[in-house]
Amino acid sequence: QDFYRVRIDKTDDAARTISVRHVEPELLEQEWQVSVDQFRQLDLDHLERCRAIHTAFERRWRLDERAVILRHRRELQEFIEPVEALVLAGGHVASLLNRLKLFDVLGLAAKKAIVAWSAGAMVLTERIVLFHDYPPYGSDIAQVLDAGFGLAPGIVVLPDPQRRVRLDDRAGIARFAQRMLPATCVAMDCGARVTFADRHLRDALAMSLSPTGEVEHSWTGKLQ
Repeated sequence: QDFYRVRIDKTDDAARTISVRHVEPELLEQEWQVSVDQFRQLDLDHLERCRAIHTAFERRWRLDERAVILRHRRELQEFIEPVEALVLAGGHVASLLNRLKLFDVLGLAAKKAIVAWSAGAMVLTERIVLFHDYPPYGSDIAQVLDAGFGLAPGIVVLPDPQRRVRLDDRAGIARFAQRMLPATCVAMDCGARVTFADRHLRDALAMSLSPTGEVEHSWTGKLQ
């Protein structure tokens, strides 16, 4: 993650430097696309490496055979079996992802309904993207954390956008949305919802960030 972050930061520096050059608009547009493609390739490479590391870890440590893990999974199963739905709240997204994987919580939930928000919603997507246009420290460049569970495919979830996203930064939104393609960037404020059934999007009421830099405030579920 540290090495990926270094590469992302350097790519962002180069993209910002190039974007203010006084050249023909056509050339600047071409260079814009090159920068977006570089971000996309770094994100893809990082996801592939994350998956490879997880696979190697699971093969080596064989969690399904470890007594202490199996004991905790049985305890969780006793809580989950009688309920009608599983609720995933927010919190530290990396810790939440780790615990859900470690104890196979979604596997234990089987076909039960899942209600999730904030970090809980992020882990259900195909890739978890960390973002903050107003960070208390460090860079404001978004970065991919890891692969999610893929129960909500085709979207990138951005909780609390009013405090975390510069919604008036058309160029920044365009670059981010293009970088995340073919997924649709869904910004979810209080009251927003996105409903999936069997990994298919059924309906939605949220904001979406367009590859053209526009914000669709009443997005109803049309994917990019």
